[in-house]
Amino acid sequence: MKLTKSLFIEYLDSPLHMWLKAHSEVTPKAPSVYDQHIMKQGYEIEKLAKVFLEKKVAREYPAGTTISFEETLTDGNYQSRIDALVHDTTNNTYDLYEIKSSTTIHTEHKYDVTFQHLIAKASLPVHKTYLVRVNSDYRREGEIDLNQLFIIEDMEHEIAKREDEVYELRSDAWSTLRLEIMPVDEHCLNPSTCSYPAICFPNLPDYPIYDLSRGSKNQYRELIDLGIQSVKDIPDTCKLTSKQKMQIQSARSSQPIIKHDAIKKQLDSLEYPLYFLDYETYAEALPMHDHYGPYQQITTQFSIHVAESPESKDFKHYEFLAREKNDPASELAKALCNVIGETGTIIVWNKGFECGRIEELAVLVPEYAEQLASINKRTFDLMEVFSKGLYVDFQFHGSASIKKVLPILAPELSYKTLEIGEGATAMIKWHEMVYGDITDEERDTIANNLLTYCKLDTWAMVEIWRKLRELM
Repeated sequence: MKLTKSLFIEYLDSPLHMWLKAHSEVTPKAPSVYDQHIMKQGYEIEKLAKVFLEKKVAREYPAGTTISFEETLTDGNYQSRIDALVHDTTNNTYDLYEIKSSTTIHTEHKYDVTFQHLIAKASLPVHKTYLVRVNSDYRREGEIDLNQLFIIEDMEHEIAKREDEVYELRSDAWSTLRLEIMPVDEHCLNPSTCSYPAICFPNLPDYPIYDLSRGSKNQYRELIDLGIQSVKDIPDTCKLTSKQKMQIQSARSSQPIIKHDAIKKQLDSLEYPLYFLDYETYAEALPMHDHYGPYQQITTQFSIHVAESPESKDFKHYEFLAREKNDPASELAKALCNVIGETGTIIVWNKGFECGRIEELAVLVPEYAEQLASINKRTFDLMEVFSKGLYVDFQFHGSASIKKVLPILAPELSYKTLEIGEGATAMIKWHEMVYGDITDEERDTIANNLLTYCKLDTWAMVEIWRKLRELM
């Protein structure tokens, strides 16, 4: 058995995960719909990056230079498959290229590349080790320009900083890999993303320490060492944020903590009519339309509920759904500006995301830029009532997501009965509706499901707003 790069990276996250991946017959949790989408994007980027590197070698390296892909190199107990290995036969040196589909270099990537570099230099005269990533500043104009799409980073400095550490870490990982008994005390610290939840977290209470709002790994480790598993049992002696303290207090009392005056002040500042607005989007690693960048969101849909006054009982509803293959930005911006007037507050959930889409639309459709800017200036983030600790309930599980808040404040509403019940599925289904090889009847079914899902998002905000008003 060899310690491969993938096992080493797994070890950095959780030694137990690495051991299970190598030794156990336990099947890991299947990747989510979104994870599968991201993996598919990565494969597409990798294929284009290989074409990009072949052209770079032909253009920039001496004649006779060769490039090979997915070549396996071994150094004793350690093994890695190199994305691209370039052999400069003139100077008899090798350059390594690691391909990543992300637009930034993550910490994990630095350890990944260092691990590979150490293996390669054990048997080859390595000259340089590079990381190829996606250029976030690239904007498509016509055909994809590979020279603009990719950026090559020299990793020499990052490798030099980590060589000694990675030598030690890989030795520790190898020792763990050879264990005959599962290292149960070295599980991961994130139940929501864990690949082996039944093994890492077999007896979690209903409100575990991992629910702690913005909890850190150091906090979790400290609490585990103290034998604490539940939020309500966390002692006051632990270093906690003010919101974490309120969450623990809520759990102990089984009651929410509500700052009535602060919430009233927030709601009193709203100007009628109120527009409850939500978008759905789709993102591709490779820009689908001109003027878009890698992973840039295409706004595909909106739902709006309108409250004319505080006493409104009848809410007008407006919606838009892009169903054609062309860029929907212009049509959507026009529909949006036709609905939202020049006065009134726009209520969203997660202002950063929603306003970001408006800013992008203003660039893509400049004729509506002034109206779109006005919409952003009048936007109120209903989520902040919860994310900023004005309303804290331990039953939110430390989250301010509408999917966590709604079941507590408005349990009569539920996403569980919908065919499409969350954003990742909505994104995938939209792409299938527009680009999939399906019947018109199937397209109509998906369209109706998307409209129903987005409509519930804005109606959920209406109901939460109503419940908050009852506190005033």
